Formats: sequence, structure tokens, C-alpha cells
Amino acid sequence: MKKTTNQDNAGATAPAGAVMPKRNIWTRIGLVALCIFFLAEWAMLAIYDHSTLARIEQLSAFYYNSLFFKETMAVPAGFLSYLGSFLIQFFYYPALGAVIYVAGLYLVYRLTVKVFEIPKELTLLALFPVVLLLATNTQLGYWIFYLKMPGYYFMALLAVIFSLSAMLLMKKLSPVLQLIMVMVWIVAGYPLMGVYALVSSLFMALYAATSSIRANKGVLLPAVTLVVAVVLVLLVPRFYYNMYTSVPYEFIYLVGTPCIQWRDVMVAKVEHSVPSYWHSILFYWVPFFLLVAYYAIACVLPLFKGRVRVGKLLSAVVALLAVVLLHGFYWYNDNNFRIENKQNRAMWEQDWRAVADYARDAVVPTRQIVMNKNIALQKMGTLGSEMFSYPDGSCEILAPMGVHLTQTGGKMAYFQYGKFNFCYRWCVEDAVEYGWRYEYLKHAVRSMILAGEYKLAQRYIDILKQTLFHASWADEMENYVNNPEIISKEGEFSLPLALACYDDALDVDDSLVEAYLIKNFKNMYGDVSPEYLETALAQCLIRKDAKSFWYIFNEYLRAVNPKTLPRHYQEAFLLFYNLDRGKEVSVNKEFFQRFISANTQRRFDSFLKKVGQYKGKKKEDELAPLFKDEYGDTYLYFYFFVRKIRTN
Repeated sequence: MKKTTNQDNAGATAPAGAVMPKRNIWTRIGLVALCIFFLAEWAMLAIYDHSTLARIEQLSAFYYNSLFFKETMAVPAGFLSYLGSFLIQFFYYPALGAVIYVAGLYLVYRLTVKVFEIPKELTLLALFPVVLLLATNTQLGYWIFYLKMPGYYFMALLAVIFSLSAMLLMKKLSPVLQLIMVMVWIVAGYPLMGVYALVSSLFMALYAATSSIRANKGVLLPAVTLVVAVVLVLLVPRFYYNMYTSVPYEFIYLVGTPCIQWRDVMVAKVEHSVPSYWHSILFYWVPFFLLVAYYAIACVLPLFKGRVRVGKLLSAVVALLAVVLLHGFYWYNDNNFRIENKQNRAMWEQDWRAVADYARDAVVPTRQIVMNKNIALQKMGTLGSEMFSYPDGSCEILAPMGVHLTQTGGKMAYFQYGKFNFCYRWCVEDAVEYGWRYEYLKHAVRSMILAGEYKLAQRYIDILKQTLFHASWADEMENYVNNPEIISKEGEFSLPLALACYDDALDVDDSLVEAYLIKNFKNMYGDVSPEYLETALAQCLIRKDAKSFWYIFNEYLRAVNPKTLPRHYQEAFLLFYNLDRGKEVSVNKEFFQRFISANTQRRFDSFLKKVGQYKGKKKEDELAPLFKDEYGDTYLYFYFFVRKIRTN
């Protein structure tokens, strides 16, 4: 019987509990790291950025008809836009949309490994281009309101997937077929993918040439392929320029990227107190940086033959560095931006308590956050008792361009304040500039229903019926068009209708929504509703206008005849009455006994006493922190310490 040797057992299966070979351990560690990475990015998108994804969906459009297809395909890279728009609609459910997007990122990772034959021990290197691709979207911020390219969020991802798939196919073809493929890719790809097809074809030709050189094969055909690719890249866009009427000649080599908008006058050099890196113009060329990275990976890998440990360390460092850069510098982390989008989603869902609660998460809110919060409080009937108990102010908007409330939240504000024609006017103006997005259509439908323009509302309802996720909402709105008598019974419309008690005429707002509304509610012609009076009273407090306050306050008492006076109105009354010192206003003791609570009077007296203690001893900006904890929820604090409010 032959004696069994150690060599004979070398290939046998290791018994349970045996130590695994080092290579298998590293492979498993790499798999765990990959799982953690992709799950973490999904969580960041679906949970941390869920409101942004939902807003991106609202600011997109995909209609199931031939007209939308033809319009999208009428420009170069239209195919990418069409597919991108189709996928963006699934952001209606952010978790589902994030799954689709992260699945696309994973496909890019797998294709990178496959095309460039990256060893298992070094596959983490392929995460670097994936992270760069993710950064093309995570750094957008307020650009989501201004980008004019339908489907932009998925365009670069799709372009890279198609490019890598084409390179994978090229590896299996003969040099002659590679030449034919590059020619077809450029000629047929430019209308479908724009500049992405041009640049990816150059890399395909370059990859074919370098592969032949490394394999010691003939270089004649690969060299011809490269030359033909360069010539066609120069000539094909010029040929197609004569076929497209929407592309300026100077942009024929940029179609498919938003670089055109960066060269537009709308981009302003905005100075910020906090440095902002996320709007670098270089990120619009990330898909091409990806191809450079892929090519670099293929060239670098041979250097690490026999140096597995160095390669492992390098791949881990590169992957870690990429993730740190993404989350530390190129993920737009402005809290106010997310609060605005959360509020917008809650307003559509009529969750007014959530709208107000989100405002508490702001340290210094933007004016849109404050306006949304005030609308929510008025909807809940607590405006006069809660509006100054939230963070207030006017934080600057962190964006590289001038951002106007008309684009980010003005349509919602105009609708809720009963300015239906203004709401519709901005829907139409923005639709001319950016196309009929879901958000514009829905605002147009609601504003025209309440304005009594039922035929016009029906026109936009019919468009929304051709969508996947908004058709049911359109059916609900159609019910109001067919049965106008039930409109006044719908709670969603009660406040806008109550505030529309005047001639809804169009005039000039200069894109300053809050400033226009504050000025507009200062004027009253004839009888107005109690809701209108309360809105006007709140606007007086915001602009700190004592003279208008007395007139509107009297009208409020006469029309509403409240049993008790909301706390902030009590505080404003005591403040303005104290400042007046009996010059123009006189009030009897019965009023104080009926409307001014003992607690409000006590806090007012203690506030004045504390002001007297510090008078002349400290500057105003030094006083604010001393008063915030005790009086930060009062109108007194707002009046004296919330300064320099900038409406937009």
C-alpha cells in the first residue's frame, strides 16, 4: 500500500477549522468591503438624501407618448436623456430609485474589473472611478433646479456603462472588425450619446492599439483604427451640425454635458463665508476622467506582477482616499437645502406638522424654510402663537449661481397664499426655460382649478395622465374639474381660497417672492377674510411695521372677535404700545384684562429689565446669545436681535 505524502494531500479539501490561505482571506475581505461600500452609498442616497432624490423626480419628466420621445431625441445625446428620464421617475420612491442607481454603479465596477482584467486582490482599485461617477451627482445641490438636460442624473452613468460594454465587445473582435466598430460607434453614437460617444471611441481605439502592442501583434490595423477615430471625431459633429437646429456651432463638441450652462451668464461668482468645492466645473468631465482612470489602471497593473502586497496596499489606499474625498468634499451637505426639500415633499402630502417640525432642524434658516413653516402653522391655526418659537433669520444660499425663490419654492408659496395667477405665471415661464416638469404641471393644475380655468387645468391633467406615478393624482384633480361644487369642501384648498379675497391681478414681483407678498398683504380693499387679516398681521410683525400693525390689528379684532389673543400678538402689542408711549394709541384697562395674559406681561417686563441691565455695556451682536435661551421663542427677541433679513 502506497504511503500518503504531504504533497498528495496538497490539493485535498481543508478540514473544518483549518486556517484559510492568505489569498482567500484577502478576497473575502475585499468582498466584505465592497458590500459595505455599496450598501453605505445606497443608505446615503435612500435615507440621508431621500428628499433630494424625491425633488429631482418632481423636477423631471417622462411621458409615455411618441411626442416626448421625438422631442428628446431631437438633440444629440437624446437617447441618454430619454433613458435617464425613464430611470429618474423611479425616484418617486427614493429607496427604489437608489437601488437602481447603485445597481448601475455596481455594473460599472464589474465591467471595469472585466474589461481590464483586474486581479481579485486589486479589485478595490475599480472603486475609484465608481466614486468619481457618484460625485457627478452628489455635488449638485441647487443645480437640480437649473440644469436643463432631461435625465442628467443617469446620463453619465449610462454613458460609461455603454462605453465599457463596447470595449468589452471590442476585445473579442478581430482588428478589422474593431475598425468597423469604432467607425459605427462614432457615426451612430454621436446622435445617441453626444460627446460621450466621441471620447469613448478614442479610448476604444487607443485601447485596441496598446493591447496589440503588449501582445506583440500587428500594429498596422490598430494604428489605422486610431487615425480613423481621430478624423471621424473631428468631422462627424460638423456633419451632424447641419441636421440639428438646436445646437450652436461652438458647442458641437460639448453636447451631452451641462458645460454649456456654465458658460451662460446665469452663473455668478458668489462669495460665501464657507468655502464651497462641490460646484467645480471639472466635475462635468468626470465620465472622461473615468475613462482615463480605466486606461491608467490597465497600464499600471503590469507593474505589480510579483508585488501582490504592494498592490493590495495601493488598492486599499486608493479606495479609501476616494471615499473620503467623496463624503468629505464632494457631497453637498447643506442642511438647509435638505430641509427645504423635506418641507416641499411634506407640503404636497399635506403633512403640515412635519413641515413645521423640519424648520426646527435649521440653525439659521433660509427664508424659504421660514415661509414654509409659517404656511404650515397657519394651516394648523397656530401661526400667532408659534411662528417666532422657531429658528429665524435669512441664511445665505450656498450655490455658484443666483438662486431665486421662484424656482425653488415660490410657486408653492404663491398657491398657498391665494395668488393663483402668479403661481401659474411662473409655471409657464419656467416651462419655457426648462420644459414641463411634473412639479410645474401639478402647480398649474391646482392654481387653474382654484382660478376657475377648468379647461386649462384639464389640458395639464391630460398630460399628467401619461405618467407612471402621477396619473392617480391627475385623476383626483379631474374630479374637481368635473365637479366644481366640491372644491370649496376640500380642506387642501380652504386656506388658498380664503386668502384669494381680492383681485388676483398680475403685476411685478422682480422674482422676490416674500418681499412681494409682504408688500401685497399690507394693502386691503374692502372686506377681507379673517385668514387674510391674520396673514397680513403676521407680515406686519415680520417687517416690524408698527404703523400698519395698529390698523390691521384693529381690523383683526373687529372681524375675528377672538376670545383670547395669540401669544405673539400679545407680545407685539405690548412692544409697540411701549414704543408708542401714548403718542398715537390709547388702550383701556379692560383690553389688558381681557387679552394680555399675566405670563406674557411678566416676560415682557423681565425682558425690558434685562435690556436695561446691559444697555450701553455690550454691543447688539453680543447681547443676542444672552437673551436667546430665555426669550428666543418670543417676538421680542425677533424684533431686537433678528436683523438683516434678505428676501429672495
